[in-house]
Amino acid sequence: MKIYDAQIAKKNILNFFKKSGITIEDFANILGTSDRWIKYIQSNEKYVFDVEIVKKASSFFSVEYSNMSSTVLNPPNNLRQVLQKKHSKNLEYSKILNDTPTVSFIIENILAIDEDFKNSNGLELKYVKKIIKKYYPNMKLTTLSSELQKSTLIESSKSLIKINTNIYKLK
Repeated sequence: MKIYDAQIAKKNILNFFKKSGITIEDFANILGTSDRWIKYIQSNEKYVFDVEIVKKASSFFSVEYSNMSSTVLNPPNNLRQVLQKKHSKNLEYSKILNDTPTVSFIIENILAIDEDFKNSNGLELKYVKKIIKKYYPNMKLTTLSSELQKSTLIESSKSLIKINTNIYKLK
């Protein structure tokens, strides 16, 4: 029998959440908790999810509870598509999973593998937006600059040509 480890469960849930592309508000609703509590858990080592939340997350992500709570797991790269298929008959989950994903998800799972972006020597924000608009034409990208700067996959530097302009490229 595998032993429950709250820190492993926390790490797994947060990794799967990040890979799912759903908003923190939607994820909190799925788990039956507040987005504020999830933010506390994300930012503080001592906070963990209780057993009932781990069970709900395991069910949503289609991962055995015993695995979610005892083994560090790597979510599949196509987790969002897997979840869309699994929850296609659940109207609440289906809507959440078919809404536009989060900006951080788009950066890591779409922009980082887009050929135009990968093959560039760096692009201004307006050109990065054009690439993303190919996939999500109606998306509001108000937080794109800050999300790009937070991303572990993207390098941000000052333009040598334009004042107050950043250039973004893959690390």
